[in-house]
Amino acid sequence: MSRLMRSRMHSYMAACDDLKGSRLFLRILEAVLRAGNRMNINTNWSEPKASKLDTLLKLADVKGADGKTTLLHSAVQEIARSEDEKSDEIAENHIQFRKHGLKVVSGLSSELGSVKKAATMDFDVLHGYVSKLETGVGKITSVILLQNQCRKGERFFAVMRGFLKEAEQGIRQVRGDERKAMERVNEITGYFHGNAAKEEAHPLRIFMVARDFVAILDRVCREVSQQDRAFVGSARSFRASATTPSPLLSMHGQHGGDGNSDEATLLGVLDAHF
Repeated sequence: MSRLMRSRMHSYMAACDDLKGSRLFLRILEAVLRAGNRMNINTNWSEPKASKLDTLLKLADVKGADGKTTLLHSAVQEIARSEDEKSDEIAENHIQFRKHGLKVVSGLSSELGSVKKAATMDFDVLHGYVSKLETGVGKITSVILLQNQCRKGERFFAVMRGFLKEAEQGIRQVRGDERKAMERVNEITGYFHGNAAKEEAHPLRIFMVARDFVAILDRVCREVSQQDRAFVGSARSFRASATTPSPLLSMHGQHGGDGNSDEATLLGVLDAHF
């Protein structure tokens, strides 16, 4: 049991390290702030870690003037475009680099896997388990004290003393890990919430906020990807219909007009736009 408890506390510490060390997470939050400032929403903060994280993440779902595009949509598209602009490849690969950009953004879900795991754990329940272990150890101690009143059972008491020693050591280690985990959680809460961290009654909630944000981000990435595919499909359809000679052009050609030059001009305009 003590090994399981220690493993859970280490999960909290790993989640703190991953959340604070994720450059992609901060990059997305910064993009949300920039999008909010462009949409004249009150997000006048210099950087995401200087604001209360849950307040900032709520803004990610704020819709723009069209009633559809959210700040997070704008942030995802901005990062996808920036990945595209990093490439020196020719323009024909624009769609591939947009896909790569979306893949980079959606990678946050796996990058913060430990955070999502921490969000599912109940610290109070874990703390209660350790308290029950301590109660059990206290009862064993009481039983061992009865040895002086017993003439038999020396082997039993010897085994119980060995078990008690291991149990007490395990509980001390769990309590030590518990303190370290909470110190790290308070540190990461202060990192993102600043002075507001002192008002946070449930610092572990930061993991749940981050988990919910990642879930929204995954949905937005899928929606942006679908929009891109729909745009590419409509562009190809329009290009294909434009390259098909119309009856008027055919008739013009039959009457000796120079239809080829008109068609070439039309295709040139389409190529310039698509």
